[in-house]
Amino acid sequence: MDKKTLDILGYNDIKENIKKYTASNLGKKLADEMMPQTNPRIVLDRFEETREAVSILREGSGISLGGISDITPYMTKVEKGMFLHPEELLKVADFLRCIRHLKKSIEAYEYTAPKLYSYSVGLESFRNVESEIEYCIEGAMVHSRASKVLEKIRKKIDALHSKRIDKLNKFLTADRNQKYIQESFYSQRDDRYVIPIKASARKLVAGTVIDSSASGSTVYVEIDEIKDLTVEIIMLKSQETEECNQILWRLTGLISEHLMAINDAVFIIGKYDFIFAKAKYSIAIGGNEVEITDDEIIHLKKARHPMLGEAAVPLNVEVGSDYRTLIITGPNTGGKTITLKTVGLMVLMTQSGLLPPVGKGSSISIFNKVLVDIGDSQSIEQSLSTFSGHMKSLVDIVKRSSRKTLVLIDEIGTGTDPKDGAALGIAILEEIYNRGAVSLTSTHYSKIKEYSEIHEGFLNASMDFDKKTLKPLYKLLIGVAGESNALWISKELGLNEKIIERVNKINSTHEIVAPRKISKFSKKKSRVQEIKDASKPDTTDRIFYNKGDRVIYNETGDHYLVYEHMIDHNVVNVFKDGQYQELPEKRLTLDQRRESLYPEGYNLDQLFVSFKSRKLEKDIKKGRFKNMRELKERISELN
Repeated sequence: MDKKTLDILGYNDIKENIKKYTASNLGKKLADEMMPQTNPRIVLDRFEETREAVSILREGSGISLGGISDITPYMTKVEKGMFLHPEELLKVADFLRCIRHLKKSIEAYEYTAPKLYSYSVGLESFRNVESEIEYCIEGAMVHSRASKVLEKIRKKIDALHSKRIDKLNKFLTADRNQKYIQESFYSQRDDRYVIPIKASARKLVAGTVIDSSASGSTVYVEIDEIKDLTVEIIMLKSQETEECNQILWRLTGLISEHLMAINDAVFIIGKYDFIFAKAKYSIAIGGNEVEITDDEIIHLKKARHPMLGEAAVPLNVEVGSDYRTLIITGPNTGGKTITLKTVGLMVLMTQSGLLPPVGKGSSISIFNKVLVDIGDSQSIEQSLSTFSGHMKSLVDIVKRSSRKTLVLIDEIGTGTDPKDGAALGIAILEEIYNRGAVSLTSTHYSKIKEYSEIHEGFLNASMDFDKKTLKPLYKLLIGVAGESNALWISKELGLNEKIIERVNKINSTHEIVAPRKISKFSKKKSRVQEIKDASKPDTTDRIFYNKGDRVIYNETGDHYLVYEHMIDHNVVNVFKDGQYQELPEKRLTLDQRRESLYPEGYNLDQLFVSFKSRKLEKDIKKGRFKNMRELKERISELN
C-alpha cells in the first residue's frame, strides 16, 4: 500500500481520528504506525481484536485504562544506568498501578473476549515496586520516612533553621540596630539569609555583604550571629541530597530488576489503548462486522464514507464475482468519485482491523495492492499536463496490476481527444483485467460503456439522478448503463429536438470498438479459509496411494498416475505425459484404484516409461541391432 494510495483515499484522516480516542501517547504512536495488512492471519487477528473490544464497549463497562502514560523515556534512562527523579518515579508507579487495574478488569472477559484476555496473561504484577515508590516519594520529593538517616538529617536542619530565624528576628527587633536597618525584614540569597542594611552603616554591622541594591543605597548582609548555623545547615543539606540520591538509586534499582517485564507491559498496554481506540472509532462511525475473504470479491451493503457520517448516502457495491471490472457512469458531482473512494477505504479499513461503516452481510476480500488514480494528476514541478500526469499514473498502475490487486480509476482517458481517450481507456482496462486485477472505473465515454456491455467480465453501473430536478441522488445502480445525461439535460433546458436527433444519429453510426478475447481466472483456494479451517479438528481419514492408482489434482482437475507415495514426506510422486512431479497428498483426490484399471498380474512398470523406451528394451532383448553404432543412435534419439 503506497503513500499515494493512502493519501488519496483519506487513510491518514482515519488515523488522525483514531488518535482522538487514545488515552496515551503509546496508543497514538501505534495509530501513527497503523498500515493495512496483506497477510490473512494478521488481518483476521486484528479484526478480531477490534470486534472483541467493540463487544466490551457495547456492554458499557469497558476496561480500565486510567492513568496510563508513555514511560518509555524513563525506562530508557534506567537502561542507561541513570536514576529516576521523584516525579518520574511517581509516573512509573502510576503506570504500574494501571497494569494491575487493567489486568483485573480484563479478567471478566476471559470467555467473551478470549483474544484480548490472552494478551493480559503475560502482564506481571509489580505491586511491591509500586508500593515502595509511593511510600518513599510524596509531592514530587523524597519523603523523610524513606530512611531513618534522612529523617535524622532533616530534623537537625529544621532545628538549626529555627535557631537561625530566632537570631535574625532578635537582630531586627533590637533597638540598637534600628538606625542601621534599611527595612525590617530578612530575605534569602541562595542558601544565605540576609538583612537589608544602609550602605552608609555597612562597617558598623558585623557580617558579610552578600548582595546590594541596584542603586547602591542598600547592602544585604549575612550577620555573624547566624554564619556558623548557615554553614552547618549547608553541610547537612549536602548530606540530605546524598541520602536522597541513594534512595532514588535504590528505587530505580527495583525498576531495573523488572526492566524487561515492564517494557513488555508498556507494549501490551499501548496495544490495548490502540485496540480500544480503534473500537471506539468503529462504533462512532457505525462500523459493523464483515465477512473477510481472499476470493477477490467485494460485496458492500449500505456502505458509507466514514468522513461524511450520516450525510453519506448508503452505497451497495459488488464486484469480483461474475465480473471483475465495474464501469461507473453518471453526471459530474453525481458521486462517482466518492463511490470509488468509499470502496477503496472500506478495503483499507478492513485490512487495518477496523469495523467499516457497512451494513450487515457485507464481505470484503483481502488485496495485496490497492492502486489509485483519482483527482487532478497535473504536476507543476514535473511540468506535466493533466493528461500526461494522468497517463503517467495509469502506466504505473498497469505495470503493477496482478491478482489480488484492486484498481480504482476516476475518469479514465480524459484530457485528450475523446476518440483516442476512449480507445486508450478500453485498452488499459482490458490489460488490467487480463493481468488479473479487480477494478472500478468511472467514465463519461460512451464507447467504454458499449465495450463493457458486450464483454464478459465487465459490467456497467451508473449514478442515479433526479430527472425532474436534475439533481444527483448519489445512488449507484449496478447493471444499469447510464443514459446520456448531457442529452437529457440539454433537452430539458430546451435544446432544439432536431439537434438532439442529429446527436443520436451521429452516435448510432459511430464505430463500436471490437472486443478482444479476455482470459478467465480460476478461483484459487482461499488462504483465509485455510487459516479458519486450521483450528478445526481433522475428521477425514488419511488416504494411502499405491503405484498405478489414478488421482485428480484438486487445483487444476488434471488426472495423474501414482508412481510412489512418499508417506513420511506427505507427498505423492505422480506421472503424466512422460513427466514426474511431486504433489502434496492433501491436494489430491483418489479417482480409481489400480485394481479397477488393470488386470491382475499387469506389469505396472510399463505405465511409467514411453512407448519408444519399451520398444528399445524389447529390441535389445531380441538382439535386433546389427551393430553398436545402430544401438547408440537409437539411444541418442530416445534421449
